[in-house]
Amino acid sequence: MNDTPPREETNLPLLKETQEYLRTLLDDKIPDSVLSASWDEFYRLYSELVRRFVVSRGVRGNDVDDCLQEVWSEVATRLVDFDRPPNRPGLRAWLYSLVRSKTTDMFRKKLRDSAHSIDLAVEAGHEPADKRLSPAEMEERQWKDAIVATLLDDLKPTISAENAQIVQLRLIERRPAAEVAEELDLTADQVRYRQHRMMKKLRARLAVYTGGELD
Repeated sequence: MNDTPPREETNLPLLKETQEYLRTLLDDKIPDSVLSASWDEFYRLYSELVRRFVVSRGVRGNDVDDCLQEVWSEVATRLVDFDRPPNRPGLRAWLYSLVRSKTTDMFRKKLRDSAHSIDLAVEAGHEPADKRLSPAEMEERQWKDAIVATLLDDLKPTISAENAQIVQLRLIERRPAAEVAEELDLTADQVRYRQHRMMKKLRARLAVYTGGELD
C-alpha cells in the first residue's frame, strides 16, 4: 500500500507517458526507453493495488493470477482512452471497475461450469442460508462476504477481538443479534450498536481501496 499514490493524487505525467507507451504498441511501433520505463513504473505502482482489488472480490488461489492477467490485458487495451473526469473518482476507481468486471465474468463462468455446485454444497452440509436466492443474488452475496472478510482482516489490528467477532457473526455468518449477544455475553442492543460502529469503519476502509461503499 505504501507504494501506491492516494486516490485523489493520480500521477498525471506518469499516466500520460504510460498511455503514450501503450498507444505506440497499439500502432505496432517500438516505444523508446523513456516510455518503456514509464510503463514499468506504472505497473510497479499499481500491481499490488490491483491484486488487492482482485482478492477483495473473493478470488483465491491460482485464479488470482489468471484474473490479474485478464485485468492487465484490459488495462493495456483501454488505458489509452482513459480520461480522468474533473471532481470524480480517478484512476483507482477505473482500475477497480475493470477488476469488478473481470472477477464477475470469472465467477459466472465457474457457475456455468459447475451448475451442480449448490447441490454438492447441500450434500456436504453447507446448505445456503436462503434457498430462495437466485444464482445472481447468491453471486452478489458471495462477493460481499469476501469483501467484508478482507476488510475485517485489515482492521483486526486496530479493533477489539470482540468487535471483530461481531462482524464475523453478524455480517458474514448472518447470525441473529440475540444469538450473538448470548454468545458474547452482551445485550442485543449492544451488539447492534457495535455492529453499526463497525460498519462505519468497514465503509471507510473500503473507500480507501475503491471509493465505493458497502450496501
